[in-house]
Amino acid sequence: MGGDFPTVNIYRTGPNGTEFEYLASAAAGGTFNDDGSTALSGTPINEDTLTGNYTYMVTYYSSGDPESRPSSFLGPKSVVDGRITLSDFPTPPTPPAGGGFPAYDSIRIYRNLAGDQNNFYLVGEVAPGDTFTDSATDAEISDLTDPGNQLLDMDGPAVNSNTLLTDVLRRDGLTYEQVFSEGTLSYTGRKGGANLGTKELEITSTSTMQDLLDFISDASGIQTLQVDSSNPIPRSDNNITGESGDLVAGAYIQDGKIRLVSNNGEANAVDIELSAFRLTDELGQISTPNLAFGTLQEAIGQSASSDFVVYDSLGVPINVRVSATLESRTDQATIYRWYADSPDNSVSGSTDITVGTGLIQFDGNGNFVTATEETISINRQGLPSVSPMQFEMDFSLVSGLATDEATLAATQQDGSEPGVLNSFIVGEDGTIRGVFSNGISRDLGQLQLARFANPAGLEARGLNLYAEGVNTGLPVTGQPGENGIGTVIGGALELSNTDIGKDLVELVLASTQYRGNSRVITTTQQLIDELLNLRR
Repeated sequence: MGGDFPTVNIYRTGPNGTEFEYLASAAAGGTFNDDGSTALSGTPINEDTLTGNYTYMVTYYSSGDPESRPSSFLGPKSVVDGRITLSDFPTPPTPPAGGGFPAYDSIRIYRNLAGDQNNFYLVGEVAPGDTFTDSATDAEISDLTDPGNQLLDMDGPAVNSNTLLTDVLRRDGLTYEQVFSEGTLSYTGRKGGANLGTKELEITSTSTMQDLLDFISDASGIQTLQVDSSNPIPRSDNNITGESGDLVAGAYIQDGKIRLVSNNGEANAVDIELSAFRLTDELGQISTPNLAFGTLQEAIGQSASSDFVVYDSLGVPINVRVSATLESRTDQATIYRWYADSPDNSVSGSTDITVGTGLIQFDGNGNFVTATEETISINRQGLPSVSPMQFEMDFSLVSGLATDEATLAATQQDGSEPGVLNSFIVGEDGTIRGVFSNGISRDLGQLQLARFANPAGLEARGLNLYAEGVNTGLPVTGQPGENGIGTVIGGALELSNTDIGKDLVELVLASTQYRGNSRVITTTQQLIDELLNLRR
């Protein structure tokens, strides 16, 4: 017994008594002499015993700090002589250099009940390396009115912004699942019912919850940066029922849970589906982290959105989404805020898809008055395209009238995808206009004509080409229709060099001669055939 316990407790009865009370402690394997000088303590011997099998869980603890998340199950353990002895407890981990959890100095032990296998109650606390003997009855540890008793918090300490992603666990009943591992996390969000494109986050051993929050917020296009200090982005109106106070758009941790607050407007409502995340670990294994996002408050504010495609300097298509949401209304004006996102926005070290925001103001008749920050700027880092690619938004055709359903559409743009020349036409003014495969037409060149004082003096060079002669006079050049030069008729024969009547006469003569020659040949053949027949 001395090898298991360093000390033993000694109990005895009083004179002529029957109840055993605590007397003293002695070293295991040693000797104790009871000479009657040591008074009994009055603490009765604990004769409670356990029956059945029990399961234990332990946590790490340091006074003044939160307990750790519980360990995996220890057991089930069998009762021996009414007691259960536990040893070889797991050793508390060493805190990382950057913090994250305290330096634990004790181990708390929890046990379930014979009639309740799912809840665990505190039965004792030991120092790392110690042994513990459990003899407490179910009734003793489950009475939560006793301040010394405690029910195990199965979830453990809540995550915070400094929690390592590789330490994040998700509980399902009595089992724990590691949510993240080192690898590549891809995220495909939705906003206002539209896909936002896929962005990626590299998870390393030092990645924290704050890295994940920034990643989700940026890849969801939640705008928080104050581009125009005189017209800051307003607080979000998407408060949960019963919640008060200013609500800032973005991603943050609240009560150990990730909370995502979108910008105002139904078109800006962020939706994260179960399949939105995809994790590829270092071995190439693919999994779907189940973060179980759900909507607690529907987006507030009527809005409209429009998706369109623009092209960078290399003709690469870039998807852009613009939404507009009512921001304020006065006696003189109605003001909307527009937001612009592009999943093709490429910034080194960032997954931010926000590319612009500003205000649109309408008067009392719904007519456009003015707009602010109309330039959309899309970064193209990592590509040889001109970066940033910028273009202006023209809101002058937008009106702010009351309708049951707001709409927004891009009706015209001056950019296009790459195309090849399919055909061309020549106008009466001599303009050569090319028609390309992408539907765009462009001016390719301009014809120049020349007029001479004596056209008869031109020297023929063949193939309808003429050269200036010694007595033609100096050429007067210009565009068709200028200075009496004449005009150009596209798709027509060159009237000045072709005698259609003469050509028709020659065509008729050639046709007649062909028919005459054909008849001579036919007659000759018939005569030869007759001569051959006469000989036979």
